[in-house]
Amino acid sequence: MGAKGSILITMSSISCAPAFKVNVVDTVGCGDSFVAAIACGFIHNLSMVHALTIANAAGAATAMDCGGGRNVATLKQVRELMEAANLNEDEKFWNELIDENLDAEEITFLSRMVINGRNNRMNRVLLQKIVSEMLPKLEAAWVNG
Repeated sequence: MGAKGSILITMSSISCAPAFKVNVVDTVGCGDSFVAAIACGFIHNLSMVHALTIANAAGAATAMDCGGGRNVATLKQVRELMEAANLNEDEKFWNELIDENLDAEEITFLSRMVINGRNNRMNRVLLQKIVSEMLPKLEAAWVNG
């Protein structure tokens, strides 16, 4: 979904996360960074919305540099991007997408503008909550290899 964000769908639930707003230099390696972060999330038993958040941040941070390979996002860049919390929250787009196209009882949506809570079928999770829970785990995993 590019600049709009991403959706992660399993048999039992759906998680949605808007993209981080960045100045794009080059998109080479963004998809690889995104998928690697999703895999890391599953390996470390992160919730879907946590994995999706780190994946969006890793892909966006990679886009801020030129070319893939050695220029993929570092943990420091991902952390800074997540802490800045500059999300592309197009409320109308997400509401229409969810209401018209997604049929699931549990939908989790990443947001920086609301407190944790439920709204109709959508469970909103605050970005800062994810950042505070996730970054220590990522840094520990990075140190421990």
